[in-house]
Amino acid sequence: MTRRGKILRDTSAGNGLVVVDGQQYPFMLEGTWRSEVPPAVGMTVDAEINDAGQIVSLLVVQESQLTKEQAQAALQAAKGKGAEIFSGVVARVGAVNLVALLLLIIGWIFLSAVSIQSPAGNISFTFWQLLGFINAKNALDVVMQAGTGSASTGIYGLLAFVCLLGPFVRYFWKDKLAVLGGVLPLLFMLIVGLIAHSSLNSAMGMGGTGVDPNDPMVKEMTQQVSQAITIGVGVYLSLLACLYFAAMGVKDFLGAKAGTAS
Repeated sequence: MTRRGKILRDTSAGNGLVVVDGQQYPFMLEGTWRSEVPPAVGMTVDAEINDAGQIVSLLVVQESQLTKEQAQAALQAAKGKGAEIFSGVVARVGAVNLVALLLLIIGWIFLSAVSIQSPAGNISFTFWQLLGFINAKNALDVVMQAGTGSASTGIYGLLAFVCLLGPFVRYFWKDKLAVLGGVLPLLFMLIVGLIAHSSLNSAMGMGGTGVDPNDPMVKEMTQQVSQAITIGVGVYLSLLACLYFAAMGVKDFLGAKAGTAS
């Protein structure tokens, strides 16, 4: 059988010595050494040992092979540690909550939230791009650059990150109000929706001062703007996750409040 060992003594003054699995074995250069370079102290070797416990052959392990094995061992250790951490997180916050968070992130960042039918064609925004839209000073420029991802989300991006963490505050802050953090994503989406709707109206010429909303022409233009806007699947998926977090938060808050009252 072949095992990994290390040279403890070379053969410059007699028999060499190799340690394998904590046990030392003497060896001779003639008949056992299979490498072109002579044995040296500290060399890593593959040692073949027979049933009688004698060294049959020794072969130096190349540095490239050792580096590869060390990298693989480090990768396996990292995977094991990562799996351990992930299991701990799942056990603490729950798999359903993590799935809901994943769906929320997908709905916000990757899926279309709003589509606008314009003379130049159909323009789509993800929810994250909408944050850049409402953060911009010139909303019309952002409309024309939709899909480039160039607009900065500013403070709205920071608030979005905080709201994503909201449903999980309860697991780290032991306060009865912490469960209401689950309402934050839904509240944030509603506020962003209202601001975005107002900004879209302004960008499409409906936000001028002194405009009478009861004017028939203004009403017709408002209707045309509304018809040009289509809600995307990203909004529906995100709202589903937000409603779940909000419902769980309110339910647990009312349950804790009732328990305190009794």
